[in-house]
Amino acid sequence: MPPYNARSPQNRSKTHRAVLIGVDSYTHEADLPAVARSLRLMAEALTAEGTGVMAPGELVVLPGPNGNGPGTVDSLEVVRALRDAREQVDGLLIVYFAGHGMVRADGTDLHLLFSPSQVIADPHHPFVDALSWREQVMAELRRARADWVVVVLDCCFAGNARLDFHPEEQQNFALLMAAEQGVEIPPGDPATGTDFTVGLHRLLTARTWASKPATFTRLVGEIREAMAPLKAVHDHRWVPGERRHGDDVLLAVPGRKHGREPEPSEPAGTAHGTGPPALPSAVGEGASATPARPLEGETGSGTGSAAEGRPARTVGATPKRPPPSRRYRALCAAIAVACFAGAGVLLSLGGGPDRGCAPPLELRVLVDPDILPTVQKAADSYLGRSTGGCRAVGVSVYTGSSTDVVDALQAAPLWQAPPASCPPSGDCLLPQRDLGAQPDVWIPAASATWRRVLAGQSEAAGAVAELERLGSVAYTPMVLAVPTGAGREPSPAVRPAPLADLVAGARDGGAEHYQVLRPDPEDGDGALLATTALYGTDDRRPTAVEAALADDRLPAQPTARDLMCGLADGSRNELEDEAAVLIPEQTMALFNLPSADREADAVGRPACASDILEHRTARYPTDVPVLDLPFLRVTWAGAERDATARERAVRGFYDWLVKAPEARTVFVRDGFRTGPSGKPSLPPAASPLKAKANEGAVSLLLPPTNPATRPEQVTATLRDYRQALGPGRVLYLLDDSTSMEDNRVWSGPGRAKDLVARSTAPIGPEDSFGVWGLSPGSAANHTELVPFGRPEPGPARAAVGRAPAVNKNARVLDGLRDGLSELRSGPQGPVPRLLVLVTDDEDSADLQREDVLALEESATEGPPVRVVTVSLRGGGCAPDQLNQRLAEATGGRCLDVSDDLATELTAEVARTGTGDAR
Repeated sequence: MPPYNARSPQNRSKTHRAVLIGVDSYTHEADLPAVARSLRLMAEALTAEGTGVMAPGELVVLPGPNGNGPGTVDSLEVVRALRDAREQVDGLLIVYFAGHGMVRADGTDLHLLFSPSQVIADPHHPFVDALSWREQVMAELRRARADWVVVVLDCCFAGNARLDFHPEEQQNFALLMAAEQGVEIPPGDPATGTDFTVGLHRLLTARTWASKPATFTRLVGEIREAMAPLKAVHDHRWVPGERRHGDDVLLAVPGRKHGREPEPSEPAGTAHGTGPPALPSAVGEGASATPARPLEGETGSGTGSAAEGRPARTVGATPKRPPPSRRYRALCAAIAVACFAGAGVLLSLGGGPDRGCAPPLELRVLVDPDILPTVQKAADSYLGRSTGGCRAVGVSVYTGSSTDVVDALQAAPLWQAPPASCPPSGDCLLPQRDLGAQPDVWIPAASATWRRVLAGQSEAAGAVAELERLGSVAYTPMVLAVPTGAGREPSPAVRPAPLADLVAGARDGGAEHYQVLRPDPEDGDGALLATTALYGTDDRRPTAVEAALADDRLPAQPTARDLMCGLADGSRNELEDEAAVLIPEQTMALFNLPSADREADAVGRPACASDILEHRTARYPTDVPVLDLPFLRVTWAGAERDATARERAVRGFYDWLVKAPEARTVFVRDGFRTGPSGKPSLPPAASPLKAKANEGAVSLLLPPTNPATRPEQVTATLRDYRQALGPGRVLYLLDDSTSMEDNRVWSGPGRAKDLVARSTAPIGPEDSFGVWGLSPGSAANHTELVPFGRPEPGPARAAVGRAPAVNKNARVLDGLRDGLSELRSGPQGPVPRLLVLVTDDEDSADLQREDVLALEESATEGPPVRVVTVSLRGGGCAPDQLNQRLAEATGGRCLDVSDDLATELTAEVARTGTGDAR
C-alpha cells in the first residue's frame, strides 16, 4: 500500500503534531549548544514550504517561551506534551529528541536526560530527573491514537532504544536512531547543529519535483549514506539505526522545481541571509493549549568534529568546529567505560556506502548468545577493510535464544511465510519477529546444535533452508569454575571427570561446599550440553538436578556473561564467594582478570567485572563436548537473485575468520582457542588463558572428552528440563474493578482478559491453575472466575472472556495474601509456583508503605512462589513500588506497557507450566 501521507485529502482534516525537544542547557552535565541549532533545523525541515509534512501551528517545541530558562527542559514538561499528543493526535505524530542519552552499566534501559538530570552512584537507580525510554517514553507512545508515530533520537546510545522497541500489535510506529547500539556521538558545532540532524535537514528540504518522496524507509538509506564518511566517538563508524512496525510513512514531499539546495548553515527559506525563522512560540491549531514540556533524554553527546583526513562532508558545507571541551570528553569516556560492555543484543548494521561506491552486499550473521560479543568485534574488524576505498560487504550480527533458533530452522518455511495471525489461545512461532531476518550465516556455539536442526528438520524445511558446515571458527570447553577461596589455600587440582562427579565434589566434598549455578539451558548451547551431561547419569533424576542448581538469590540468567555479572553485583556478595558456575572457559578467564591489569580491557574483560568477584579455577568435565563454534552457510529457496555474490561473500567472511591474523587476534584476546578445524591449539602468549591471573586456573592442554552428544539426547534433555520440577501451579489475580474498563485495558486484543487467556497456552493437563477476580465475592476477598484446580482450558478461557468489570474496588493486598496461601497449600518440595497479578494499579496506588513491606516479607517466607506483575499503565514498574518490589523479592518480573506483554507473560507462564515441553 502507498506510504501514509498526512497531507493527502483523506488525512488533511486529521490532527497532526510534531513534539520537538532539544536540551542544550544542563545543570549537572556538559551543555550541548549545538542542540539549539538542531532544534531550529528540525522545525524548519518539517514545515518547509513545498516539502514539509507539518504546518507551523502543528509544532510543539521544547523548550518553549515559558520555560525555566534558555534551553531549559524538564521531564514533567515532556511527559505532559507526550500525553497530550497521545490523546489528541489521530493523524501523524512525530517526536524528536536531541540532548544527552545514557544507559545503565549493562547497556540496557536508555534514559533521556533533561536540564536538571543527574547521574549518581546508585547501581539500581543511577538516573535522577530523567526519562526511561522503555518505561516512560515508549510506554506513553505505544498508547497513542495516531495513525502513525515516528520518533527521531539524536543522542548518545540512541541505538539502544531498539532493545525496548515494542509497539502495539496493530500500531504503525517507526524509530530512527542517530547511531548504532552502544555508540556515542560527538556534540556538534553550535554554528551548524549536530551532524545527524544537519543531515536530516538537508535530506528533507532538498527534494525537487524530480526527487522521490522522502518515505521513512528511503530516508534511512539516505541518512546512512550521508553519515558514512563521518566518525562517531572513539573513531567508531557512524551508522544510524532504525526499527519500523507498519508499512511506510511520508516525511517530506518533492517541492522545489528550481533553485539551489539549501545547506545546513543556510537553511531553506533563508536565501537572502535573513537567518532561520523563529520557532513557534505558542501551540497552534490542533495542538494542546497547555505549554508543552520536554522529554527526558540526552543527546548522543552531540555530533563531533571531523578528524583530520576525514572525507569531505556530504551533508553540507560546515565551518571548522572547535574540539569538544575537556569536560565533555571526560564525560563520554566515563560513560563508555561504564556502559558500553554488555549492551545486550547488538545489531550491527553494515555502514552506508561511501560517495561514489555501490551499496555493499549485507551479510546477516546469527550467533549463539554466549559468543555474540566476540563475533561482533570480529565483524567490526572485518568491516574496517575496504577495496579501492569502497566496502564490498556489510555484516549484521544478531542473536536469539538457542532453542528459538533451532525451532525456527526446523520450521524454516515460517521464516518466509509466517502465519497471518497467532491463535487467540497463545503465542506462535514467528522467526522474523522473535529472531530477525533470514540469516546467511549461523554460528551456534556447538556442532551438536546444528545436528539437532538436521535431525528434526522436515523435508520441506530442509528444501527452504539448506545448512552447509564450512568449519569451526574457534573453541572453548565448558568448565565448572570453582572459587579459589580468598584467604584460603587454592582448591587442589581435580582430574577431568564426568560433570556429575565434579558437581557432586563441589557441592558435597572436601572442606568447602559450593552452590552450583548454570545459565538457562534454553538460551545457550553450552548450558544445554552441560545439562545433558548431568541428566545422563542414571542415578540422578532431572528433578533432583534442577533443585540442586536453583538458588533464589540469583535467578537463571540467559548467558554465561550475564551469570557472572550477576555474581559480580555487590548486592550478592554471598554468592560471589559461594557459587561454582558452569560456564565456558573463556568467560571464566576474562572475569578472572584484575582491573589493575592494563591489558585487561584490551582482551575483553567485561565492564561489569569487579575485583570483589571471587577468582575461580576450572574443572574439566569429560562428558561435555568442547564448544567448537561451527560456521554454517544458510541458503534460502527463492533467494537466487544474488546467490553467487552472496556465496562468495559468505565464504570470504569464513576464510577471513579462520585465517586472517586480525580475526585470530580477536578470538584469542577474548580467551578462545584457535587452530585447524577440529584441533584447538595451545593458547598463545596474548591469550588471557596465559595471563598471570589464570596461572593454575586453566589447563593449557585440553583434556579429552567423549564423542559428541547425540541430537536425541539433547532434545530429551530439553523436554526433561521443562518438566523437571513436575506439574506447576499458576494462579492469576485479575483486577476486575471498573477502572479497568474506564482506562480501556479490560477487554480487547492485548488487554487484561485477552492477556490472561492467551498466556494459559503453556499450562499442561497435569498443571493446576485458576483465575481470581480481585473484587470481593463469595470468597470474601476475591471472586473465583476459574476455580483453582485442573480446569479444561477452553471453558476456562471462555469464562475469563465473559467476566464483567465490577463496580467495586479491587482488594489487591488481600488477594495477594490469599493467592500466596493457595499456591503454598498444595504439594510441598520443589514445585514451581507462579502468582500473576494483572492490574491498572489504581487500587494499589495509595497503599501504605508498611503494608507493602509486610506483604513483601510474607512473599519470601515458606515455599518459593514467583510473582509476576503486569501493570497496564506506563511507569507501573517504577522502583520501590508494590509491583517491582514483589517481583524482585520473589525472583519474578514486573511487566508494563513498554514490554510485549502477550509474549513476555506467556514466556513467564511457560517457565512454570509443562504444556509446552517438547
